[in-house]
Amino acid sequence: MPTRSTKIRYSISLASTQVGKFEDFLTDSAKKEAQKIPLRTSLSFNAVLYYKPTVANRPKWANKLDNYFNIDGRIKSQSASAVLFFESSKRILACCFGFGHTFLKPELRENDFGLLVAANSLSDDSVQQVEKANLGSVIRDFTQAAGVTNIRDFNVDGALNLIRKLNGKSKDNSSIQGGAAVTVFSDFDYDELDKLGDYLINLYNSTAFKKTSFAVIEKIKPIKDPVLEQTLNQALITNISSTNPSFELGYPEIDSQPYDYFRISGDNSRKDFPDISLRILLAEIGIPKSFSDLMQYSIRAFGIDNEKRKIWSVFRGLVGSLDIGKKRYALNEGQWYSIEDSLSIAANGAFSKASIGLDINFLPWPIIGIIDKDGKNKISYEREGDYNERVASDAPDQYICYDRKLFRIPGNSGPGIEICDLFDFKNCRLVHVKRSGRKSSVISHFLNQGLNSVKILKSYPAVKDAFFADLKRKLSPKDYSRVEAAYPDQWDVEFRFGDRPIGNGRQYTIPFFSRITFEEVNREIVARGFKSSIISFIRLSNP
Repeated sequence: MPTRSTKIRYSISLASTQVGKFEDFLTDSAKKEAQKIPLRTSLSFNAVLYYKPTVANRPKWANKLDNYFNIDGRIKSQSASAVLFFESSKRILACCFGFGHTFLKPELRENDFGLLVAANSLSDDSVQQVEKANLGSVIRDFTQAAGVTNIRDFNVDGALNLIRKLNGKSKDNSSIQGGAAVTVFSDFDYDELDKLGDYLINLYNSTAFKKTSFAVIEKIKPIKDPVLEQTLNQALITNISSTNPSFELGYPEIDSQPYDYFRISGDNSRKDFPDISLRILLAEIGIPKSFSDLMQYSIRAFGIDNEKRKIWSVFRGLVGSLDIGKKRYALNEGQWYSIEDSLSIAANGAFSKASIGLDINFLPWPIIGIIDKDGKNKISYEREGDYNERVASDAPDQYICYDRKLFRIPGNSGPGIEICDLFDFKNCRLVHVKRSGRKSSVISHFLNQGLNSVKILKSYPAVKDAFFADLKRKLSPKDYSRVEAAYPDQWDVEFRFGDRPIGNGRQYTIPFFSRITFEEVNREIVARGFKSSIISFIRLSNP
């Protein structure tokens, strides 16, 4: 590469193979508002520069401050935007300036371009920032180290973790950030962009990262086949139109500033929502009839000063998974991914081995009458705490209720931890109870609560001693001696879900992402010396 005294910062996106002309990569609004800037001199490659005319305006916060300070027009700002399209290696790339990235159609870019370029540019020990999403809980996480460090330090090995962005020092010691786009500092000048494009595309197509710790990216792969993509999009419509969708609507990007409220664009409504979800969306627009509906409707995010902060199509905000044939596919930020077979096999195998199905001998979860705050009679399922207490009182020769009974953790100012909801002293089981097994994020949290109680028991002798002292007060000497002698290698951790069967009316299960979470949780529980984890189901009364 040529040497320059000052490197140039570039932010580059790669168009998908569906894009045949530069203007096809532009959004509809950019096609109307953006203008071409003619070349001053000829280039050795095809290139077009678009910009959006801007006017310097006084920002809203300056208007407010003008009531107290004599700003008098001194503070003005403008949002410069431009995008330079060019060709390299028979592909179309876009180099964005300012807010130029808003010119591009997100659904027509290679959403893993920057990520794979970064993965092939960085070494295991040269990472500084990682952004990841958890496909089971719709949680996004951004972590920054004080300096460059190992990729493993960012806890990216979780089976449901999808790495979305990487930032660090490349092998030539220059900074690189990769997500959908890649941001690099390069010696190539603007008249050599085609060479930089060739270099980046070669990195994008490289499989060198598979021999490093970045191979974790392979657990979840982007779908690039347009025919399969179309099939998945149609299956998505069927799924979210069902009574039990496996998708949720979230925010496709992390923002450093909080959103104040949201609006749904495309339904001629100006309702403000403090949060957005699939349930809220469907209540407003109804069931989508086709995939184009998911592109037609958008979510607009506003800041605390009523400033329009972000806009994304409903499709880009959907996160979840479905099965087609024997393969599992996940959707994240408008991109479909295939799930590695080993994940599916391990998750389904762990669930099959651990699940005992419906426990017909366990007390059914009843519906009771309640009076709401307005004095109106309603029916509801019995509250979880009340239900657990009734299970224990109904079978005092087997269960002790520990729901809402907290044990303090030394050095922790919090109220303490629940060891379990019920302790099955007959079978030496820590039993955790949760009504409904249908929402992956809730189940993931529930399963990790069970794991956390095991960690606390093993890590804090004072907590374990307090729990055993309480058992000693409540059990007969014979039962207590048996329970104490069995700890921990003959103790099980049981997760009980109040739920209804699916399919033929006899099958009880939990969502796929929850099965992946369970496989990881079970592995950690066994590694801490416990016998095993068990999944069982409680019959819910029919409303």
